[in-house]
Amino acid sequence: MPHRSTFRTALQKAAFCVIMPLLFVGNTFVSHAQDAENLTMQDLDNLSFDQLLDLDLLQVASRKPLSKKEIPGTVTLIKRDEILRSGARDIIDALRLVPGFEFGQDVNGAVGMGTRGLWGFEGKILFLVDGMQMNEILYANTPLGNNFPLDIIERIEIIRGPGSSFYGGYAELAVVNIITRKGDDMRAIMASGYFGQMQGGFGRANGTLAFGKKFGEVSLSASAFIGQANRSDRTILGADSSQVPMLGNQTLQPLNLNLGVQWQGLKARVFYDRYYSTSWLAYGPTVTDKPIPNNFTSFGADVQYDIKLTEKLTLTPRISYLRQTPWQANALSLLDSNNSAFGSFFDKTATRTLGSLTLAGDIFPSLFVTVGLETFFDYAVASSLSPQSSLFNRQFDAAGNILSASNTANYTNIGGYVQGLWTNDIVNVNAGIRVDKYGTVPVAAVPWVGLTKVIGDFNAKLLFGQNFRAPTIENIRINAAVRPEITTALELQLGYQISYNMLLSANLFTVSIANPIVFTTINDQESYFNYPITGSNGFELEYSVKDFWGFLNLNYSFYVASNNQVPEYTVTGRNDILLGFAQHKATLNSSFRLFDDNISINPSATVLSERFGFAGTDASGNAVFQRIAPIFLVNVFFQWRNIATIQGLDVGIGAYDILGANYTFIQPYTAGTQPLPGPSREFVLRASYTFAWN
Repeated sequence: MPHRSTFRTALQKAAFCVIMPLLFVGNTFVSHAQDAENLTMQDLDNLSFDQLLDLDLLQVASRKPLSKKEIPGTVTLIKRDEILRSGARDIIDALRLVPGFEFGQDVNGAVGMGTRGLWGFEGKILFLVDGMQMNEILYANTPLGNNFPLDIIERIEIIRGPGSSFYGGYAELAVVNIITRKGDDMRAIMASGYFGQMQGGFGRANGTLAFGKKFGEVSLSASAFIGQANRSDRTILGADSSQVPMLGNQTLQPLNLNLGVQWQGLKARVFYDRYYSTSWLAYGPTVTDKPIPNNFTSFGADVQYDIKLTEKLTLTPRISYLRQTPWQANALSLLDSNNSAFGSFFDKTATRTLGSLTLAGDIFPSLFVTVGLETFFDYAVASSLSPQSSLFNRQFDAAGNILSASNTANYTNIGGYVQGLWTNDIVNVNAGIRVDKYGTVPVAAVPWVGLTKVIGDFNAKLLFGQNFRAPTIENIRINAAVRPEITTALELQLGYQISYNMLLSANLFTVSIANPIVFTTINDQESYFNYPITGSNGFELEYSVKDFWGFLNLNYSFYVASNNQVPEYTVTGRNDILLGFAQHKATLNSSFRLFDDNISINPSATVLSERFGFAGTDASGNAVFQRIAPIFLVNVFFQWRNIATIQGLDVGIGAYDILGANYTFIQPYTAGTQPLPGPSREFVLRASYTFAWN
């Protein structure tokens, strides 16, 4: 496979020679979310891009707030205003505009995310809400689709690359940190509703109620989100090639409650998240009796306190608790061997109790250091109805029969990390290392080095790091011999400010995963294996412009499979592509002011090149793949803020997939599941009212 070796060599040479025709680091160009709420388009137009970027202080890749030009990572910042203007239906719509991000389906009709051609649903992408982990503990999955409430989001900070050295094991390929509105951000009561109608029937109906207020030194925020949606109004191709309708059978029903309090250095948050869904899909075959329930329930509480030891040194103790019931399918009918979904019964609860201590501050004027210690205890229990085959700590005889098993399992993780940011006139250096020991899994130690430099309108980043993902509770239960996987990543990011309101950037990357933990199904039973290696190489280009008329973001991303030795990710006859993900992706996100700052039209679009998905098996039992033609998704949303001079009343209407491209979610590994249809053309209506309470 000489073409891949040549690409890697060229990439490494470019990283050190710093030769690129297209330049700049940032892709987002409006001011800090809090400031943007108080600035008109004319105000923003009077600020240079350098000023705008310096207002965008991020902590997603560093304990110290830094501008995107200086932060040691490839980052994207999505603002509240951008989300609302786009008319995004859910978090999938918002994240689809990020370079390299794309989506696929897992078992039971669940949808997850991948990046740069690599499947990230299996604990390789960390999802956070206000710093609290959303990945479920048993498998480390985060299902997506009509769940995270968009109306309470202040901004989304994203690392488009590895982040394990700072965040730990689930941040192997990317980090998505959703930051909700605090009392200081809102100072209001807000109610909103969102309705969608697909071509074939009901799309979604969601409602949000939120409150935020600062009482003296106490800032309080609270929100509630409830809704119902259909994944699609189309049909699934069944195992017997029959057409199975999804409308009313592939449903998504979220309920989310979120309460936050801040007082001086104290931050506390409690949330409850219930995500109910149904699906015609099991482990590959389509069931025939009735849809399978597939429910996720989480409760979390988090308390941390910033103690100012000195003017420049802060000690932060933190305690966090998470209780989850993921993938719950506990209907008694699933224990009936005559049911076509027999074997899908799943009823387990997992908890994680975490304690950490972080010391951060300026040791010297040019040296900022962060030292952290963290330990957590994971505990899982299977219900009394669980079949013996799904229990923990199973012991087998020579014939493979289960001799003994336990209803419970527990593991402890002990970890620590140190990061240093050294600023100087030559080049800023961010370096660190993280060490973790999870249960009986071998110790994982991963280093990180990032170099950043700003010279006038030009800046550059060179990033190198190793990242890890330890096996989860269910990984170990299914295959006790599974080992941690280690990712090595090298990135070069260069940028140039073309004019006061125009940016251009380029990012080259190479990502390699050693001992990847891979999920598949054998005879409709879940299995995990370590394979030797997989990875991808590629680049991402971004162009941004902002003026009094609005803004426009364009980006393009490309990957090529690199040394992939995972059969489940392989497309027969195509060594350059990975199953489920398009090699080429281009997106547009834009907003155009029509009459004043309150009225805008907001087109967005995504172009995906060909993809490949599972199509069945041949007479010998070998997988056969189908080519999914390139797809062009076009959306438009019309927003009118403060409608009819009523302050705080906003209304928007729009359409998603105007051209009727009919997107499908492809399973990015071979496990016997046909592509999952997404929604058809959908017309949407959003209305909200915010009553300011100063």
